[in-house]
Amino acid sequence: MSLSSTQSGDGAVSETEASMTGDETITFGEWRATRPFWGALALIAGGLVIAWPSLQFLLQTSMLQSQSVVSLGVVVGALLVFLGVGVLTRPEYSTAIGLAGLVLATISFPVAFGGLLVGMVVASVGSILCFAWTPADENVPVAE
Repeated sequence: MSLSSTQSGDGAVSETEASMTGDETITFGEWRATRPFWGALALIAGGLVIAWPSLQFLLQTSMLQSQSVVSLGVVVGALLVFLGVGVLTRPEYSTAIGLAGLVLATISFPVAFGGLLVGMVVASVGSILCFAWTPADENVPVAE
């Protein structure tokens, strides 16, 4: 099965062919409006703030001397970063990811002191933003 070309003499491609090939481009603002961008950004930032002190402690001491709880701080922070990237790529799971992020942010308090409490608060805010996010209505124009 072959598709016939609908190009005009000047090499322009018709609108229907462009939509079939996926040549439509969207701006960053349009892409950002279709997902919980600020919640994901806060999740990533909170995860980095939680993981950083634990990672620095692990790098300064030998692995045999460090506590296993300290390494859990790095794991929790990395999982929060992973959830932030995950909600950017799959916004339809924002409710579940927001809930998981809130649980991990709460767990970070006894594990890594919540990234000096700042990381826990930032990750919690990001989780709540992801949990509360709903897709924009198609009929409502997006403000530019």
